[in-house]
Amino acid sequence: MASPSLLCAQGSCLKGSCTAGYGEYRFENGDLYKGQFKNGRFEGQGILYFKNGDKYLGNWVASQRQGRGRLEFADKSVYVGAFVNDKMDGEGERTYPDGSRYTGAWRNNQREGEGKLQLANGEILQGIWKSDQYQASWGSILYPGDTINLRNCNTDYCSGGIGKFTYSNGNRFVGDFRDGRPEGTGILYYKGGDRYEGDWRRDAPNGKGVMHYRDGRVLGAVWDGGKPIQQLFAEDGSGSNEKGSTTITDFNKQVKIWAVVIGAARYTAMPLLRYTDDDAYQIFAFLKSPEGGALPDNQLRLLIDEDATRSNILYAMRSVFAKADENDVVLLYFSGHGIEGAFLPIDYDGVKNKLLHTEVRDLLVSSKAKHKIVLADACHSGGLYVVKNGVDTDLAKFYKAFETSRGGMALLMSSKGEEFSLEDSGLRSGVFSHFVIRGLKGEADSNNNKIVSVQELYNFVYKQVRKYTANIQTPMLTGTFDPNMPIAVVR
Repeated sequence: MASPSLLCAQGSCLKGSCTAGYGEYRFENGDLYKGQFKNGRFEGQGILYFKNGDKYLGNWVASQRQGRGRLEFADKSVYVGAFVNDKMDGEGERTYPDGSRYTGAWRNNQREGEGKLQLANGEILQGIWKSDQYQASWGSILYPGDTINLRNCNTDYCSGGIGKFTYSNGNRFVGDFRDGRPEGTGILYYKGGDRYEGDWRRDAPNGKGVMHYRDGRVLGAVWDGGKPIQQLFAEDGSGSNEKGSTTITDFNKQVKIWAVVIGAARYTAMPLLRYTDDDAYQIFAFLKSPEGGALPDNQLRLLIDEDATRSNILYAMRSVFAKADENDVVLLYFSGHGIEGAFLPIDYDGVKNKLLHTEVRDLLVSSKAKHKIVLADACHSGGLYVVKNGVDTDLAKFYKAFETSRGGMALLMSSKGEEFSLEDSGLRSGVFSHFVIRGLKGEADSNNNKIVSVQELYNFVYKQVRKYTANIQTPMLTGTFDPNMPIAVVR
């Protein structure tokens, strides 16, 4: 946390530098500190009110959280314990919105070391934690024997012991049986290529277990009725990711939006683009606004120019979209050059580092999110299809609309596969992005219900882009989706 500039608004520091005593300091980003000062810094007891809704109460040293404190998060979770250098570090306890509670060691804001997690259902996980994840001995739940010669419980009645069973849908179970049915610990080989290892009950994952997805992802969790209710361990399966491969899915009943926004303008092997980075900043600002969902920083990734490399884009999509659960929305916005079958990241050299449409499609398909939206302002972007009252009230209405939508994947492209996407100096923007932003801000709300749907946005953008470009550029809307899928709220 940056040190304050020594000026305060109240208390003993009203007329100058906060050399000592009580005062207040408001940061440029809207955070507010109230508490003790010494030598112009936060020192002693104080409260920091974060703009995002978090609140810290506790000890400060040299303007950093140090010693014992209490951190109340906007999501209603609470941490009470030790802080070192502004981070949760040492012994502490955190309670979570779902009723679970972790007590134990922390390091650098993550569970690290010996600790105990008590779940809302009373189950306890105790042991070593690393990088916020439970270090279970996952191999101990595998069935170690010869599966070929096991009893066939489709033909034999297996009252108990070990056996194998094939479900009518082609899934195969190997493991414990009770009263003629798979129950206990075992492995399920899904017909589609996934594999589950762990506790099994009522013909579904129940208890602790690991799901190995065919795309390489691994999820260790506590399961109930086949759904993960408490994540313990996760890997995204990329293997070659230098930034690490661990991603935590944010399991939550509330709808959340996870977005990656990309603007590439300053190419070295391609002509420079004038407005793609500005367009990306405008989309970013919209998503941060109440009309776009008021996304917090941890749900939104912005990659502009030198950051918009192929590896960074793939990593951002994997890590951000992997956090989405079955209730959520993932959104990708790309503004930059494109060629047939690919978007072009900033490090495209004429041959290497293309971002293939197939790669984008596969990452979207692998996400658990119910709603998937792509806004692409790039030449040949249409080729992706052929690959296969107050702010709080407004926001509540917006997120509620996602709950009633059937979801799906909607791809809104700036042009057909054989067309080019145009920039315009008069608009100081890409033509497509200009009308997308106008539509999102309310002009596309044709039925005046204060919600802009994907179909309404397309109808508006199609009409305006065709008119502005004299029918040279043709936006496309493709995919399998609910046309009433919301994309913005009108205040």
